[in-house]
Amino acid sequence: MKNIVRLTLLTLAFLQLGACGGVMDSKREARQTYLLTPDTSITGAPAAASAPGLAVAISVVPGLDTDRILALGPDARLSPYANARWPDHLPEVITSVLKRSLSASGDFSSVEASSRASDGGWSLTLELQQFYGIQNGTGETSSVRVEFAGTLECNGNSIPLRLSDSNSVSEDRLSAVVAAHQRGLNDVTRQLLEQVRSACS
Repeated sequence: MKNIVRLTLLTLAFLQLGACGGVMDSKREARQTYLLTPDTSITGAPAAASAPGLAVAISVVPGLDTDRILALGPDARLSPYANARWPDHLPEVITSVLKRSLSASGDFSSVEASSRASDGGWSLTLELQQFYGIQNGTGETSSVRVEFAGTLECNGNSIPLRLSDSNSVSEDRLSAVVAAHQRGLNDVTRQLLEQVRSACS
């Protein structure tokens, strides 16, 4: 009888261990990493030697300093999309993409990630305030919002900037949500260049 009890207890213990292992090694979808790329539509001729250098400093509001791809619900709750990430935390990702887009524009002799402009250079300080999908009460994503606010320093002037865009999501799939993020980032990059050219020419 004791042997039967022991055998039953051992069997139950192994079953519990198996259940724990199933939770730890669950067959969830593998983590998916999505890349944002520079806006190729603004590529111009190489910059002239006399073109100014540009220092770019990007920060984000609390809640966005993450590598998770986020959605904002109707109850103001930020939630990550399951298993979906950017290659790095958002400030690093956006800095890299903007730096490459602005470098390719041909408007600047150099574009550096820095909070201080070089002698005779210009500086751009931006805070990313919105960069997420907008979800309804059933969890469907209808659009993606992108918004920056900041300051451009050029030619001894300080120009306040506000850049924003909203892109609809064609279908409730993660690839469509990421594509809307890319379109939004491209749109605000073009807005940024237009404002720089207008204010600093």
